[in-house]
Amino acid sequence: KETNYSTNETETENETEYETENETEYETENETENETEYETENETENVSENASNDTTTNVINENYNHSQDILTKITELKKSSDFKTVYKFLDELSSKGNHDMISKSIEAGLWKKIAPKKYEYDSERNVLYFAIEKGNLRLVRSFIECGGDKETKNKNRYTPLNYASSNGKLEIVQYLISVGANKEAKDIYGYTPLIEASQNDHLEVVQYLISVGANKEAKNDIGYTQLIKASENGHLDVVQYLISVGANKETKDSEGYTPLIWASYKGHLDVVQYLISVGANKEAKNKNRYTPLICASRNGKLEIVQYLISVGANKEAKDIHGYTPLIWASQNGNLKVVQYLISAGANKEAKNRDGYTPLIWASQNGKLDLVQCFISFGANLEARNNYGYTPLIWASQNGHLDVVQYLISVGANKEAKNDIGYTPLIIASLNGHLEVVKYLISVGANKEAKDIYGYTPLIEASQNDHLEVVQYLISVGANKEAKNDIGYTQLIKASENGHLDVVQYLISVGANKETKDSEGYTPLIWASYKGHLDVVQYLISVGANKEAKDIHGYTPLIWASQNGNLKVVQYLISAGANKEAKNRDGYTPLIWASQNGKLDLVQCFISLGANLEARNNYGSTPLIWASQNGHLDVVQYLISVGANKEAKNKYGKTAMMFSKGKVRDYLKTICSN
Repeated sequence: KETNYSTNETETENETEYETENETEYETENETENETEYETENETENVSENASNDTTTNVINENYNHSQDILTKITELKKSSDFKTVYKFLDELSSKGNHDMISKSIEAGLWKKIAPKKYEYDSERNVLYFAIEKGNLRLVRSFIECGGDKETKNKNRYTPLNYASSNGKLEIVQYLISVGANKEAKDIYGYTPLIEASQNDHLEVVQYLISVGANKEAKNDIGYTQLIKASENGHLDVVQYLISVGANKETKDSEGYTPLIWASYKGHLDVVQYLISVGANKEAKNKNRYTPLICASRNGKLEIVQYLISVGANKEAKDIHGYTPLIWASQNGNLKVVQYLISAGANKEAKNRDGYTPLIWASQNGKLDLVQCFISFGANLEARNNYGYTPLIWASQNGHLDVVQYLISVGANKEAKNDIGYTPLIIASLNGHLEVVKYLISVGANKEAKDIYGYTPLIEASQNDHLEVVQYLISVGANKEAKNDIGYTQLIKASENGHLDVVQYLISVGANKETKDSEGYTPLIWASYKGHLDVVQYLISVGANKEAKDIHGYTPLIWASQNGNLKVVQYLISAGANKEAKNRDGYTPLIWASQNGKLDLVQCFISLGANLEARNNYGSTPLIWASQNGHLDVVQYLISVGANKEAKNKYGKTAMMFSKGKVRDYLKTICSN
């Protein structure tokens, strides 16, 4: 681009010469010589005078024509998407000092042409911002001097001064300030020119802006000052200068981070050392009560941790959730920080607000190297959090086989239970971690262990659709008919949750398809109740009792009807289920469908010949129930197929008596007709 611009400048100089007095003299001399060939010596004086007049006219015409050419070019470029050509054209006008045409180009909007982005996150750059980025002071001057707005803003609300400061263009910054640009202008995020220069390490720009009165404590929308951004980004020279001119070293952003907390968090040792040397508070806390040491430990910044400990930072400081530096380092897997903190005397049994020790966190996250480190330093192998989880239970839950193996090898209790009775094997089975399950079984874990609700590893694996775990547990002798405290077996839970693959496997190994829970629900009743059509179809295909009743007399069809499972209803009826079956209170499937306003089911039952006038034990018909519950569409349909609108329940009440609102209005109309 620089080569092109140099070439253009050469061309521009030639064109300029063409328009200068030299050009006029050249034309005058040529025309005079040409005319001499046709005139006598006596006429020379008159011819010279005429030639001079003609030359002046020609120059005016040519200047006019040249301006017209430029205007034509401006019009053409307005329609062009070729940013490079537009920029080159305007740069040439600037180099010639053609302010009139630059003004015309501003009016025409050529300056608004946008440069293509190199990266998605690039700022929007029109010609002016592109010129600033390239350090083209002449072109920036031309824009301002020809009427361009020095406070113009792009989509991110960058002014020219914001952008020049961000890019470290000192001369342009100085020029913009000299013509009155707002030194406190803020972009869309509240960044001022000084904040931009500080965060991008443009020391000379920072010094200049402060020298002309820029606010060194200005904050963006989330409270970042110049010193905070310089500290966060590790710009020691800027930090030192800002401190030297009195910037507040304890300033806080909206989350309470000080410059020292930010420098510690990001790992800028030289900045941390300098800030401490000038008295920055090494125990400052943000809103989450993170200290510089907590932040450094959390992010694995070993050198910062070592330095802060060396100057007396509190290694047992706790954040708002009770995390110490060691707990944070452990949770985030920062082994070297963990080793150093323990060697420096940090409490390896410290607990956060939920009772997690560093070892529990390391085990939960599968950090074997950290687990080994803590055990080697004597950490409590059976530590429990507030919910009773030990390191082994957590490692088993998350499937960290290597950690499980190591913890068992150093004596961890393989039958430890958390507060709801989960052992490592139960929780590994629940989460489908087959290899962990196999290992625990291999070292003698109890495969019939029960949690506080009576769930075994096999029931947990079955209800959570972990087929391979189910197969393995049965292969090693787990009880396939085990029941929890309310009678749920493996097959019942798999059927309830719609896990066809597990259902099929359990049936294939002889699980009882008619087993009942404490409420009398069979696997088929549960599948019908929950609407798992594929499981219903399979259970029927292997002979499950389609008329089985729970303790309240509900059949699979009644449950499917009550819950609005149309496809299950249709299948059960097609398989021969009794559409007039009644529960203990005398409710038929049609009565339930009508009571619940399930028009599609009502229509299905009527189309299959269900009794329109069926009554429950209280004498209520489908129409009475639909009217009582305000299901107008069902009422209208039942009337249309001949339901008795005068039918009375055992207390002598009709559908009309129970109805209200639109249903009552409809029944009144029907009755009056």
